[in-house]
Amino acid sequence: MKTTIKLLMFTALMAISCNSDSDSSNSGNTQDTTVAADAKAQAFEEDVEGIKEEVLAGDGYYASKNADTQLPPSSCRVITQETLTNGDKKFKVDFGTGCVDANGNNRSGIIYIVAHRNTTNNEITAAITFDNYYINSHKIEGTINVSRVVVNSVPTFTRETNITIIQPSGGGTIHREGSFNIEKIGGVSTPLDFTDDVFSIRGNALTTLPNGTVLHMEITEPLIRNIGCPVIVKGKKTITKNSQTFVLDYGNGTCDDMATLTLPGGTVVTIYL
Repeated sequence: MKTTIKLLMFTALMAISCNSDSDSSNSGNTQDTTVAADAKAQAFEEDVEGIKEEVLAGDGYYASKNADTQLPPSSCRVITQETLTNGDKKFKVDFGTGCVDANGNNRSGIIYIVAHRNTTNNEITAAITFDNYYINSHKIEGTINVSRVVVNSVPTFTRETNITIIQPSGGGTIHREGSFNIEKIGGVSTPLDFTDDVFSIRGNALTTLPNGTVLHMEITEPLIRNIGCPVIVKGKKTITKNSQTFVLDYGNGTCDDMATLTLPGGTVVTIYL
């Protein structure tokens, strides 16, 4: 049986808010909790990854910068940089005491990105940390480390994540550790223009809920993230909680807010992202 329901989800570069992360024996609440917690963690991670790409591409760190590809002015963040003694570049993305970005996200605090270029193989690494950084009242702590190499003219990335999300209103913390392999499949010929980028994402993660329950997430079909769309447009992943497995299918590539969720009993429901 296929059912249509409303389920608040979280994906990259969109307004993010949810408060249903505590465990419950009720099947509907379990569905809400399991999928929403994983999606929330993935969303914040992809959001930071997008900021990193904007900063490095806009600065010309991947290639020579020109006037057409610099980051547009923004009233919601100030980007400064310094060259460290070892030659690395340290970028400071400062959202101040609070501002609302173009996607409707309320941000405050600082994201630091330290970029290093290996001149031997041209590998670029980015170490991302946070200083009192909030997005939509959720505080993000921890580290995200990204390595970028170009294979046959195609940029590929590995990403290691270890972040903690402190939820508002006493909602507890969500902890996520993940490993991902990412390939740039769109916008390859325009390395300085991040707006046409499309990424294929594989990997897995462990997400720990506030009550200690651990979710095991595995991407079974690559997730497709189009920078021009606020949601993941394609791909599948399984989310296992104890002995229950959910399958989330993002669709066929259309930029819309629909996806399907297969529940542990086999029922398929339509959800809206």
